[in-house]
Amino acid sequence: MGRRGLAAGAGRPGANRHRVTAPRPGTEEAPRPRVVITGVGVVSALGRTTGQIWDAMVDGRSGVRAITRFDASRFATRIAGEVTDADVRDARFGEAYWDTLDRRSRFAVSAALSAVQGAGLSLTPQNRGFVTVVMASERPEEDTLLAGARLLDHDVDEAARILAAHARPHAPSERVAALLGVTGPVLQLENRAAGGLAAIIEAAAIIRRGDALVAIAGGAEAPITPLTLAAFQGTGALSTRNDDPAGASRPLDLDRDGFVIAEGAAVVVLESLEVAVARGARILAEIEGEALTFSPGTDGVPSTDPVQIGTAIQRALASSGRIQSEIDVVMLHAAGTVAGDRLEALGVRRIFGASTRHHLYTPAVKSHLGHLLAASGPMALAVLLEAMHHQVIPWTRNLEHEDPEVDLDANTRGPRPDNLRVAMVNASGWAHNAVLAICHPDAMRPIPDSLTRDAASEGLGIPPAGVDLP
Repeated sequence: MGRRGLAAGAGRPGANRHRVTAPRPGTEEAPRPRVVITGVGVVSALGRTTGQIWDAMVDGRSGVRAITRFDASRFATRIAGEVTDADVRDARFGEAYWDTLDRRSRFAVSAALSAVQGAGLSLTPQNRGFVTVVMASERPEEDTLLAGARLLDHDVDEAARILAAHARPHAPSERVAALLGVTGPVLQLENRAAGGLAAIIEAAAIIRRGDALVAIAGGAEAPITPLTLAAFQGTGALSTRNDDPAGASRPLDLDRDGFVIAEGAAVVVLESLEVAVARGARILAEIEGEALTFSPGTDGVPSTDPVQIGTAIQRALASSGRIQSEIDVVMLHAAGTVAGDRLEALGVRRIFGASTRHHLYTPAVKSHLGHLLAASGPMALAVLLEAMHHQVIPWTRNLEHEDPEVDLDANTRGPRPDNLRVAMVNASGWAHNAVLAICHPDAMRPIPDSLTRDAASEGLGIPPAGVDLP
């Protein structure tokens, strides 16, 4: 039995099950529609599958290295989490199609296709109207924007051609939807680093309200550009540990000096429980709770606020029907900024109590991958799904000297086998906060015996198979 065996309430009344309160007569409500995760796809500096990322994390390999994409010698920060084969065509796509995509969209369609194939979905003209795509990015496709801008002074026609093709902040969601032939709702969000998790939350809400049966959702970013590097350098938020790339991303560590920017994508397939059961899908986890909050700050200037971070966690708990003692892990946002990490830790402790470190694991995966901006929340979710599969707690690298103002257990000594049934993912993008609560299939509420019959009789028409590609 692991450290959390009884400490987290495994043997206490109410642990590992939902609280049930009998409704007053006449106040019964229909149960909230249930949404499950059936597929996951990733592109990152540590690999293009969750298994590759997991193996790299277990081996202690970092995805952070010196920037090779351009000459970064003029910048204070010269390291990032680059996808090493970013310009190599994904062999699943034709060359002509691949050449129409910017780098951010390449990450998006590769991750989305992996998620769809992993879920075993077959999208047909008959069912594509029941599918939604919700994606998020914090930064636009800047390389091509800069290329077009440089031409404006002497070749307007060529600049116009480049900008017409690539000056599209909404490209990831459109490209994913067009690839799969989706005709349901298609949305592109920009909620800073909370955007990708917000996209998944919105996608689940679309399914719950009946506007779709299946969703493809997540985040994609290609921010390793001179423009983004300069923008974040101006905020003083980036690490400048250029001589030690692998040790630069050190969230929660007392000696942290900022975050390390990274690129890639993480996408999940969500389905209504009825659809997943009817087609015999492998359920990776159930989305039980979610919440979004905003920190308005003072004098009209938004800012990070531990109260609103805590409020988002509390609302996600409430919507999940869980209590604090049932949560095994909270995947932190923890980017590595001095103030941000402390404020997030304070928000977590507001909900889980002063002794949080003794009852809850709070790993920070950005220590391995860097900060994927809007894709960071979905990436943390992807790692969490892999961790649930292994029943092993992810670990936080580079945390050598604990910050006493953080006071959390980030699991610093390597992967640790332990119970991992119910968990949360937190994403905090400056003033935007998003929290997702999920549970392992073994911890799900019972699936009604009638569900398979009812779902099959409705002719949902989403059988397991593959997907046609351009």
